[in-house]
Amino acid sequence: MIFKAKYTVFIFILTHLLFTGCGIYSVRPGTIPPGIKSIAVEDVLNETAEFGLGQELTSVLISRILSENILPLAEPHSAHSVIRTRITRISDDPHTFDETETVKEYKVSLTLQFEWIATPEERELMSGTLSQWSIYYSDNYNNQLSPGDQIVREDAIEDVLGKISQDLIEKLTSDW
Repeated sequence: MIFKAKYTVFIFILTHLLFTGCGIYSVRPGTIPPGIKSIAVEDVLNETAEFGLGQELTSVLISRILSENILPLAEPHSAHSVIRTRITRISDDPHTFDETETVKEYKVSLTLQFEWIATPEERELMSGTLSQWSIYYSDNYNNQLSPGDQIVREDAIEDVLGKISQDLIEKLTSDW
């Protein structure tokens, strides 16, 4: 009798863990929009004076989609959906100052607008604006640091592109 009671409790706990523990990882709150079986990334339009920023973000977005494996990647003319993005703003602003009121860190900020479109009917699935930022050190402060501790503007831009591409993927998949 004791064996049967322990066995029943064991089966109950095992079943409970199986369904509650694994369920949160395998079930999303929604589903992929109907008819969407692939995704494409159009070249990012760069409306800033920052040369090459659009190409860099396009590469980062494609890499992120491939690594996250959210949908098969296709060419824009054959995909079931397309992501269109525009970088609308990039700015560098002083972030912190040292004791002599010299800028120690700068904050680079990036803003983009995006649309996720179902093709070929050009139906909007989602659109929005995202912003992200990162910090880099002034030349004066970087010169006081060893090369491994320096953070230059290019590092901050790479960080911002990674963050904003992650935000975009999270936004696109948040309703699935």
